[in-house]
Amino acid sequence: MRKIHHLALGLSTLALSGVSLSAQQYSFGGQVSAAIPTGPLASKDWQDGKPGAGVGVHMVIDLQGGHALVPRLDYTRFKKSESGVDRKVQTYQFGVDYNYFLSGKVNMGPYLGAGIGFGRAKYELTGFGYSSKDTASDAYGAVEGGWMFTRNLGAELRYTWSPYKPEMADFTPRGYTGNPTVNAPGLNASFIFRF
Repeated sequence: MRKIHHLALGLSTLALSGVSLSAQQYSFGGQVSAAIPTGPLASKDWQDGKPGAGVGVHMVIDLQGGHALVPRLDYTRFKKSESGVDRKVQTYQFGVDYNYFLSGKVNMGPYLGAGIGFGRAKYELTGFGYSSKDTASDAYGAVEGGWMFTRNLGAELRYTWSPYKPEMADFTPRGYTGNPTVNAPGLNASFIFRF
């Protein structure tokens, strides 16, 4: 697993350092997201499909011809309280995406993309006098599609997958034991602003 972490970080660093020499235009931006948990995170034991929220920042490196690299930092938070048990999940992800704008011009019109990176997810369960928490780290992959309505405003739908494995040992009220795989965060719908 350590090799995957090093590979993701190495590829991100290589992409950022190699492309900065040839890039001609940079823009900076942020995103505000509504996040929908998927996979095990969406199960009744965790978030039961309850949406979360996220924010992030990014830089767009225009490689000309509609091609762009997008280094990004994302934070997403989920919380569900039910039957006296609080379930919280917070993720921090840093990576780089490749975007292709179908118009042939970066920051104009529809685009498709994919990305890789490294993330950390903090899981917390509390209730009935018990508490269990753990922070798991792993590489992630992402695919996305979006539309820049103007050079400064757009929207994006992004699916992120990472096999985080928190150690939630002996949480008695709900019988949490072992090392479950909890994919997070899932599907994000984002409002994008760039300047």
